Amino acid sequence: MDCRVRLVLFDLDGTVIDTMGRYARIASRLIAGALQSIAPEEALERYLETSGRSFRDQLRLIGVPEEKVEELAARFEEEKKRLLQSVEPSPLVVERINRLRRAGLKTALSTNNECSVVERLDWLSTLFDVILCHDPARGDGKGDPHLRRLLEKGYRRCEIVFVGDSDYDLETYQRLGIRVLRTQGLWRRDDRVIEEILDKLKARGTPKTLTEYEAESVEGPSRPGRIPLL
Repeated sequence: MDCRVRLVLFDLDGTVIDTMGRYARIASRLIAGALQSIAPEEALERYLETSGRSFRDQLRLIGVPEEKVEELAARFEEEKKRLLQSVEPSPLVVERINRLRRAGLKTALSTNNECSVVERLDWLSTLFDVILCHDPARGDGKGDPHLRRLLEKGYRRCEIVFVGDSDYDLETYQRLGIRVLRTQGLWRRDDRVIEEILDKLKARGTPKTLTEYEAESVEGPSRPGRIPLL
């Protein structure tokens, strides 16, 4: 059975744009304010430890009372909106994605950023054919909900490769039968506190076995276009 890769599915934060460190600082401030029993650094560790999920799910896992979840999630999204207005991908990231497109591959995005946030990022339309975002009303998000939408569009599991920097995301898509490619991540290495926490979390976990795949570049026509928001 012919099952060549047709679609490369990217994570956004920490993979396409450098936002994770700043998100972590915003989130830890909100979490520490809601859970006054923990210090800001512990709130930061809990946020990083649960990364890859929607912020609402992170708050619940961290132990924020349910009655505070919606308020904190709304405040987090508002701060992210302001931040994302000033963030764009590096020229290197743009070139790597465009190489895939010139090779005839489709590119898509899978993010747990809310659709109301993602719709403001006009530059995405030059890089991705499809965007899959988080719609709280529909319960859409990374993993099975996003994969089902791609399957409905005619893609097969064996034709999709997911690219991301979060172990949680990589394991989620691998369990769903999708090949994955781990990236180092784009978050800035100038925050020593975050770097130390990530090293501690990595040491605490167990080694992951991931199937890696890298698409080769073949020159071909570029096919940019507006992103259909699914």
